Amino acid sequence: MATVVIYATIFVAGIVSVVEYKGDTFKTNDSCISYLEKYNTHINESLQDHLNKKEKGASVLFIGCSERGKFISTNEQTT
Repeated sequence: MATVVIYATIFVAGIVSVVEYKGDTFKTNDSCISYLEKYNTHINESLQDHLNKKEKGASVLFIGCSERGKFISTNEQTT
């Protein structure tokens, strides 16, 4: 069974990229979506705080759930 994570698509300095939210991992997409819905405000605020510190001027385009392997290669670092 694949690991499901919360991720964000961000736009910074003219580049669109994907970062993994380090809050938790999930066994199913449904459990991830439930968590995302329940803690939406906290996730958005903590992500924006992180971006304000690390990536000035970054904009969050989308936050969602996906299997980790669908968007992160094994050579990439996550936030």
